[in-house]
Amino acid sequence: MLILLMVLCFTLILLLVFYLINFLLSIKEFNKNKISSFESGFVSVGKIQNSFSIHFFIMMLMFVIFDLEIVMFLGILVSDMSSFISFLMMFSFILGGFYMEWWYGKLIWVI
Repeated sequence: MLILLMVLCFTLILLLVFYLINFLLSIKEFNKNKISSFESGFVSVGKIQNSFSIHFFIMMLMFVIFDLEIVMFLGILVSDMSSFISFLMMFSFILGGFYMEWWYGKLIWVI
C-alpha cells in the first residue's frame, strides 16, 4: 500500500513539474490573430464573406455514424453464430437509414 501511494505521489509531482516546464518555456504572443478563435479556416475577424454550408456538416455526421456501424459489424462478425439475428436487425437499420438519407436528398453532392 505504501509503494502504491509513493508511486501516485511521484506521478503527480512529475506531472506538475512537466506542466510547469511546458508553461515556462512556451512562447506567448498576444497579437490579434493569435488570441482569436480558429473556425474551419475562415477568418474570424471582419465581415463574413462565405457562409458555411451545412451540407458538409451533415455528410461528416453520416460518415462518423457509418464508421461506428462498421465497428459494430466487426464486433458481431467475430462472435458466435447465435448473433446472426442481431446482425440482420442491425443491417436492416442501416439499410433503412440509408434509404431515408436517399429519400430526403441528403446524398446529393450539389451545394
